[in-house]
Amino acid sequence: MNIAIIGAGVSGLVTAYILGKEHNVTVFEKERKSGGHAQTTQVHDDGKVLPIDTGFIVFNAFNYPILSRLFEALGVKTHNSNMSFSVRYDRDNFEYNGSSLNKLFAQRKNIFRPDMWRMLRDILEFNRKAKQCLDKKYEDTVTVSDYLTAEGYSQAFVERYLLPLGASIWSSDCSSFSNFPIKFVIEFLDNHSLLQLRGRPQWKTVTGGSQQYIGKLEKSLEGKLRHSTAVQRVTRKQNGVEVYWNDDSVATFDEVIMATHADTSISTVADIDKEEHDVLSMFPYQSNQACLHTDTRVLPSKRRTWASWNYLVRENFESAVCVTYNMNLLQGFTSSNTYCVSLNQEDLIRENRIIERMQYRHPMFSPGRDEAQRKHSSLIRRRGISYCGSYWGSGFHEDGIRSALNVCDAFGVKIPF
Repeated sequence: MNIAIIGAGVSGLVTAYILGKEHNVTVFEKERKSGGHAQTTQVHDDGKVLPIDTGFIVFNAFNYPILSRLFEALGVKTHNSNMSFSVRYDRDNFEYNGSSLNKLFAQRKNIFRPDMWRMLRDILEFNRKAKQCLDKKYEDTVTVSDYLTAEGYSQAFVERYLLPLGASIWSSDCSSFSNFPIKFVIEFLDNHSLLQLRGRPQWKTVTGGSQQYIGKLEKSLEGKLRHSTAVQRVTRKQNGVEVYWNDDSVATFDEVIMATHADTSISTVADIDKEEHDVLSMFPYQSNQACLHTDTRVLPSKRRTWASWNYLVRENFESAVCVTYNMNLLQGFTSSNTYCVSLNQEDLIRENRIIERMQYRHPMFSPGRDEAQRKHSSLIRRRGISYCGSYWGSGFHEDGIRSALNVCDAFGVKIPF
């Protein structure tokens, strides 16, 4: 069959990698290069070049088994990463890093703060009760906000721990994260061992940057890869599915796979039916302005509080997600510069410290996503069009690949890894 794949992020490339072994595949990508969130910037640093990731950064073998097998099949080299989390709460000059007692009380005054001890007590209580919630089978309609209110957790726990943690994980503002289904959140935290203090997995990062694995995937493709080709419209016809791109060029394919964001698929498929529209509409997206820079003023004020992931709670608590990734820690760089990737903090970063600006969009999850995700199979090879992407899971690389495998399975093609 002649198959078109729209989008060259991880879902699209994996689909092309697999289906291309038995079918004629053409991948359309609107950007100049492939990768989606897997982007690497080459930065000159004191006579050497550092490959700094700005989107996809870390994974672990336990939670990313399919991605790990793919890396092994492609010969992708990886090394251990450092994962830690800090919160800086600007309203009352409060900050902590949860990786050790010394860093937890980096501000020694926190030892004498009742709200600090209440937060710690609530963290332990939340972790204990959360595991019990898994057995209670909460309805998908119960939100994080509903649960926290019903259980009476303290403001310190909510605003200085759980909301910053969730906002950091899903690149969501705290208000949007409050409306995530609590069942979805607890299942994720439990699966990633975040409800326990010990026994957490070893996180890893791609040696040389995430574009290394993208390059290996591209070299392994048996098909066409068209960059700078923006698909404008996809339309079902009697003899196949038409794909229109750029200046209204058109080609007809036997099948089309939409490996794009859900809302992009809605606006691209011209004859989308009601069920397709209703299901895909359950996955809205949030745009985040990312910035690669060397301005450490966005990190906690005390250096010993610096972590791999650093959340800033600004004066306006309802502001966009403000998280800074310390790339020296995450990718293991040795440099006199501290390289950071910050979301939505450009107003705090000195212009002469900015290296690159990027825009990323992340899926949000609201009540009803559980039912929508269960309908994925009905949106595969549906009158010639299939849909894949990380929104069919928790919004991460592993979910994007898993959705791609579900699509490939419907074509009866053997998975090579």
